Amino acid sequence: MRTRNNILLFVTGVLFSSLISCSEGEVYYRFYHIDKGNWYHDSTLIFTMDSLNVNVAQAYDVTIEVSSGHLYPYRNIWLQIDHNLTDTLIRSDTLQYHLADDHGKWLGSGVGGLHQLSLPFLNSIPLDTAHLYRLSITQVMKDDPLAGIEKVGLKVTEVNREEK
Repeated sequence: MRTRNNILLFVTGVLFSSLISCSEGEVYYRFYHIDKGNWYHDSTLIFTMDSLNVNVAQAYDVTIEVSSGHLYPYRNIWLQIDHNLTDTLIRSDTLQYHLADDHGKWLGSGVGGLHQLSLPFLNSIPLDTAHLYRLSITQVMKDDPLAGIEKVGLKVTEVNREEK
């Protein structure tokens, strides 16, 4: 019984420490659940970042987080992203991201038919505390609704100076 409790305590400690380390350097992380995994063209996801707790001397990376299920029929996804992260004016980008490789193997991590992938959007950008940042994401695939997308999120993290 004692060994079992020690193993349970060890596993709990590992899980807790991994949760803490995953959020290190994160200044913003929000996601939207897509209703029944059907993302419609007119379902624009809007992320508003006001009064971020950022260091103006620090650079930040912005990633789009996508969770897709086994019903997703493609290896890629096209997204329209409108934002004011790099200027006061709204900029619009239409980007293609690959969710699976050429052989159909899903990229990222996942269990039970759900795959999570971090898609790089902007790297090493400066942010300040007095700016209202806004980013919107719309799927621009031919399907309406687009089946199999379960969650879409936005994550802003500090750039690790040792890696750059």
